Amino acid sequence: MYWIKRVLFLFFLLWGSISFAQTIEGMRMSQTPSEGVRFVADLDQKAEVKVFRLNNPSRLVMDFSGTRFGQKNTTSTAGFIKGIRTGKPNTNTARIVLDLPNYELTEKHFLLAPQTGTNWRFVLDMDKVGGTKTVATQPSTTTPKTVAKKKIIVLDPGHGGQDPGAISVSGKYEKDLTLKMAKETKVLLEKRGYKVVLTRDKDFYIPLRGRIKKAHEANGDLFISLHADSAKSRSAQGLSIYTISETASDKEAAALAERENKSDILFGMDLSDYQPEVGNILIDIAKKYAMDQSSIYADEVVTQMKKEVKLRQNAHRFAGFVVLKSPNIPSVLLEMGYLSNPQEDKLLQKESYRKKLATALVNAVDSYFKKQS
Repeated sequence: MYWIKRVLFLFFLLWGSISFAQTIEGMRMSQTPSEGVRFVADLDQKAEVKVFRLNNPSRLVMDFSGTRFGQKNTTSTAGFIKGIRTGKPNTNTARIVLDLPNYELTEKHFLLAPQTGTNWRFVLDMDKVGGTKTVATQPSTTTPKTVAKKKIIVLDPGHGGQDPGAISVSGKYEKDLTLKMAKETKVLLEKRGYKVVLTRDKDFYIPLRGRIKKAHEANGDLFISLHADSAKSRSAQGLSIYTISETASDKEAAALAERENKSDILFGMDLSDYQPEVGNILIDIAKKYAMDQSSIYADEVVTQMKKEVKLRQNAHRFAGFVVLKSPNIPSVLLEMGYLSNPQEDKLLQKESYRKKLATALVNAVDSYFKKQS
């Protein structure tokens, strides 16, 4: 992951043609008389900055929203700060990371408005408390009454409105089942501390382009599209999960993707200002990262689901679903079972069974993000 961030950062530095509202024009660090440390970032405009801490190893992270790095973006460490790094977690955020010692520190930060001949300044002060306790993980932010960004999960109930999706042997619509599942999963995710966005919360049609757009507008960290399958044979059964690939894992996966897809789009990265060769490299890097992360989450889902429900053979499959083609949000498509199978149809209509599925999904989300920290 680190090398991806460094490569992206170098491209943004060299070609820097994306339009940002703010620029970090310089930064510096010094030791204070109390043996604390002061870090200052000079900004050409006011910026929103989110500050939070991470453990193992101890780090303090500063995310400058809508901001890019200028030329003077390096500085030496001071005092107890062991290292400093810069990077871009996404195309719209400049990130600065300080490596901290393994003892408790106090921290405060604020923005200073320009005075005559100066820029906006973001100031971070850290002081030693003493002892050998691990740095606290309570996040903070320069914006009052806000906390560190929660992970954002985008749930996409398949179909809707004039598009019913599959129709079960008992006459139930896939669009209704996926909406119930999304709402039930949302409750469980929110109890675990995640922020959840639904691409639709009622029975209306939303095109594939609109689903991807909603995920990006929400700055989603993970996209889960919910569906239920159908087959000519009533004996077909089992849950499966799909991640993106231009080469389908089998003919059935290819046929399913063809049924679901109504348009084709690579969405989410505005590279219109880049030279073509630079844009292509950035897309390839982002796609590779998103595909890898999607597969990691899909494998977590399989691990959790097989404890609870029947899975298809080779449950993690690949196909060219348009709704999974965002290059910078890890995305999966869950087929909860076959509505054409009488037994699975009955199970999927039961709230208790859907809760099993939802709990396994949420457990997989927890496991996935633990691996990212």
